Amino acid sequence: MELIDTSAWVEYLRDTDSRACNEVDRLWHDDPGAVATTEPVIMELLAGANDDRLFERVEKMMNGLQLLSVDASVDYRDAAIAYRAVRRGGRTVRKTIHCLIAVVAARTGATLVHRDRDFDVLAEALPDLRVRSLV
Repeated sequence: MELIDTSAWVEYLRDTDSRACNEVDRLWHDDPGAVATTEPVIMELLAGANDDRLFERVEKMMNGLQLLSVDASVDYRDAAIAYRAVRRGGRTVRKTIHCLIAVVAARTGATLVHRDRDFDVLAEALPDLRVRSLV
């Protein structure tokens, strides 16, 4: 299972022909059943849609993917613990929502496909987090 982060989806939606854009395209078209999303990624993508047409396109795309839901009973706490672990190591996660996305991926066993250095830093603090960096 591949959980694609917002950072990689944005490259795809902008059709940048970057490594991230091409990998998302490959994953989505080769094996769409293996591509997953989570509520924080959906929220970030919908919030960033600059017009109604893009909003509807993103919503349709996300609705067609497997949803790895946030488990409020554990994920918020684990995200805070991950953030604190990174800070204790002298590093910084720029967006705390990345901690939430990372713990969902770790809990579900999904590989987090991203184009954001925050996830590489988080992978150092979360032994169960598998990442594929497209930075």
